[in-house]
Amino acid sequence: MTDTAATILAVDDDGSVLGLLGDVLRQAGYRVLLADGGWSAIQAYEKSEERVHLLLTDVIMPDLTGPVVAERLRARQPDLQVLFISGFHDAELVQRFVTRKGFALLPKPFTVDGLLRVVRESLTAVGLS
Repeated sequence: MTDTAATILAVDDDGSVLGLLGDVLRQAGYRVLLADGGWSAIQAYEKSEERVHLLLTDVIMPDLTGPVVAERLRARQPDLQVLFISGFHDAELVQRFVTRKGFALLPKPFTVDGLLRVVRESLTAVGLS
C-alpha cells in the first residue's frame, strides 16, 4: 500500500458481505473504512483522518438507505464517488439515483473480479485507481 492509495468507505448491514468487502479491498491495496449501517457510515466518515474517495454502499439498510447516506456525504464532499451494491437493482429508487445522479451500480450477487473492476472504474473518474 502506498500513500496514494484510495480510501473507500464500505457500508453494508450484512456482516458477511461487509467482511468480504473489507478483505477484498484491503488485499487490492485500498485503505478501507467499514460501517454496518447508514448512521455508522456517517460517523466513520466524520471520524476519518483520511479523505474518503469512494462510498461503496448497500442500498437497502434498516436505518438510513444508501442513497440517503450518499446525499448527506456528497453535500459535504461533492466529488465523492458513489458505488451502490444492491440485490434490488431494478427498483425505482436505485435506478433514479444511478441514472440521475451518475452513480455506479454493482448488482448482488457479484464476483470479486466484478467488484474490483467497478471500484477501479469509479476511482479512475477522480484520477485514482
